[in-house]
Amino acid sequence: MNTSPRTRLAVLGTLSDLHYQPITFDLNCLRALVADLAPDLLCAEITREAWEGGNLSTAALEVREALAPVVAATDIVLVPVLSTLKQYADFTPATGWHRDLVRTFGRLLQWGQREADRPEAVNGALFGAFCHTLCALTELMWTAEDRAAWEAQNRALAENIVQTVRRDIGRRVLVAVQCQRKHWLDARLRRQADVELVDYWEL
Repeated sequence: MNTSPRTRLAVLGTLSDLHYQPITFDLNCLRALVADLAPDLLCAEITREAWEGGNLSTAALEVREALAPVVAATDIVLVPVLSTLKQYADFTPATGWHRDLVRTFGRLLQWGQREADRPEAVNGALFGAFCHTLCALTELMWTAEDRAAWEAQNRALAENIVQTVRRDIGRRVLVAVQCQRKHWLDARLRRQADVELVDYWEL
């Protein structure tokens, strides 16, 4: 029987620029949600160099306009876990029918995000399956090198999260990442014996 302590962790999928839109899960909702959850540690999509240097200009919208202000006003500790600056949209092919298909999949994803509307729906099983399917189709349109780079970035991100958990065993950890990463991270973090993966509302 494994009696080792486990760290309670939740992955919160976010919506990038769509948080600007008139949906329930807007920036105000994201700020309030994180403040109410009040995790001990908040893993966020920003590099260590950018966070420690106070340079939020290259960070994801969610970090700049929601997570950083909440951290500044609370006792939550932000842990930067991104290894490189490249975001999901940056892998879009520059030209050709692959680019056109990726843009079509992107519009479908944004439609699904707007329909999901609420954070619990965006982070639920139905939207998760929809997002995962569109992401898989999108990534098929990338070059093999870009797919490998995305996979490597996610592996590094997951490793940074695991190292954070192991440095501070027993803390409540919230990982806030754009929804395209959520299904990937959920699958990897669920395999960690020292992580108790829960939905964000159970944190």
